[in-house]
Amino acid sequence: MKVKFLILCCCLFVINLCPVYSETDLAPTSSSAILMDAESASVLYEKNMHEPLYPASMTKMMSLYLVLKSIHQGAFGWDDIVVASEHAASLGGSQIYLEPGERMSVLDLFKASTVASANDAVTALAEKVAGSEAEFVRMMNDTASSFGCKNTHFVNPTGLHDDKHVSSAYDMAIIAKNLIDEGNEELLQYTSLMEDYIREDTDHKFWLVNTNKMLRSYPGMDGLKTGYTSQSMYCITVTAQRNGMRLIAVVMHEPDKASRSKDAAALLDYGFARYQKVNVMDQQEYSEMIRIDKGFPDTIKITNDSQLGYTAQIGVQKQELERSILLNDIIAPVHKGDIVGHMMIKFADGSILSTNLIACESSERLSFWAIFRNCMNRLLF
Repeated sequence: MKVKFLILCCCLFVINLCPVYSETDLAPTSSSAILMDAESASVLYEKNMHEPLYPASMTKMMSLYLVLKSIHQGAFGWDDIVVASEHAASLGGSQIYLEPGERMSVLDLFKASTVASANDAVTALAEKVAGSEAEFVRMMNDTASSFGCKNTHFVNPTGLHDDKHVSSAYDMAIIAKNLIDEGNEELLQYTSLMEDYIREDTDHKFWLVNTNKMLRSYPGMDGLKTGYTSQSMYCITVTAQRNGMRLIAVVMHEPDKASRSKDAAALLDYGFARYQKVNVMDQQEYSEMIRIDKGFPDTIKITNDSQLGYTAQIGVQKQELERSILLNDIIAPVHKGDIVGHMMIKFADGSILSTNLIACESSERLSFWAIFRNCMNRLLF
């Protein structure tokens, strides 16, 4: 009997040494939290994810998305110069102390916004994109609606407090996903910087220090955006990648920086411990020859332009039902890299993966006489 009692005591002692890791308590000090797969936007964990709260400087993720979108659409380039307005230079909080009329490149303002969360820098960029802050805010809200954000209303591009400026953990995660999709490595090379400098060739060299201290401590982390006001308390959106799987975690209304980091890390730990990326098709794995009407050559090779995969619990794989190919009406000329169709892979659970099909080579349009000659050859021979 004494032996059994001792064994029971030892078991209880061991149990007490092991942390209790409840799915319902992954972010215990937050008011709202979410863990999302960055590729599919699947929600892997959530806590009050639709509750409207103050997002503080996490707002800048939407601002940065619109800046990147404008660059990619050719509206301006990284080396273009922005002249700081009196309004942009007047903003308080985190800043790089822009002077009215100061000239700075888009790249330096972008770094100041991503690394140091500078309110004056992101506002100067907003005015560059839209001409005015008011028009930029309209673009922010329209874009949030297009993303499917139901609990977001922006009042400014910075996240400085306004009672009407709100968002939710889910909406922040969706905005982060779209920001990463738009910027990819072009974005992450800056969000992952612990420090950098601007005004390097002047007497006013300025040191940028990243507000996301988890970059130093969490393996695989390369972004994304912190936030704090006295009303929002501490919040953060982070992203990390391991073994080809990228996750996004958001925690909001945390009491302090330590709790914010602890809860965000717990969300990511949970995701990386329980889920894996299942690869379905490598980039350029698919190959087919297709005919090009009125083209020379009249057949070209096509392939898939991206890797396809999904996130699932470790040891679980989806049952694939069918693959379908949908080609566009393709008439020459066709240039290498042009999108010529789509591939869709359907699974038993109803989910679908899709990828563009692109031309691996070019096909020039035949001249009128070449087309006429080909027609005559087919008729006569």
